[in-house]
Amino acid sequence: MTAIARLTRAELRKLATTRTALITLAIAIALSVISVVATAANAGKHGTPALGTDAGTYAMLKVGVVSCMAMIVLGIIAAGGEYRHKTIIPDMLITPSRGALVAAKTIATAIAGVVLAGLTFGVSLATAVGELYAHGVHHLPSGTTTMFAGSVAAAVLFGLIGVALGYITRSTVAAVVGAVGWLLIAEMAILRTAAPQLGKWLIYDTSRVLTNPPGADYGLLTPGTAAGVLAGYTVVLLAVAAWLVRRRDVA
Repeated sequence: MTAIARLTRAELRKLATTRTALITLAIAIALSVISVVATAANAGKHGTPALGTDAGTYAMLKVGVVSCMAMIVLGIIAAGGEYRHKTIIPDMLITPSRGALVAAKTIATAIAGVVLAGLTFGVSLATAVGELYAHGVHHLPSGTTTMFAGSVAAAVLFGLIGVALGYITRSTVAAVVGAVGWLLIAEMAILRTAAPQLGKWLIYDTSRVLTNPPGADYGLLTPGTAAGVLAGYTVVLLAVAAWLVRRRDVA
């Protein structure tokens, strides 16, 4: 077994046994279920799509943003927490290859993203099916699978961005505040209004394309372009993080 494979197993064990990861998963699932129930309760009111229509079902399943936010926080904690708890030092003593450590953390977080987003969307889908069944609706729109795949892909990329931010800042608090501030204030509150043509190329709107229903037109990028742009941000941030990890003194 290679060093990266051994380190990845260790990282997965950390994620599976730490309260932070389990609590994050539980919160993501709970918020998504609440969102589905609330959307179903308000379907057909105030101009919202009626329950049982394709648009109404898609509205219930727009839970990808929950997985994305959960994963960026989890990624930050997974990487930045190593510095906070000083576990980065014994890790580097056991495996001097710092690049392998970053690679293992990246792989493990990507796997965690698939699991978290898959479970979150799956439970939300089961809740939506229950709501539809209770109202005599027994079918799902054809784009459900596309929304599932987009939600998982966006969550994985957000998790990796979180890992990069955790390594770059070496502070979970600074990284979380910075990430949330950038996404919610800089992108959503400022740039989407002041410079919409720029905003659609940034992290929040590219992720929104992936988690939106197929065919939705909000003046954003195409799904393929959005995925490529978001992946590009992820690769650049991870490259910067890996470069810094290899050169910084952690003692």
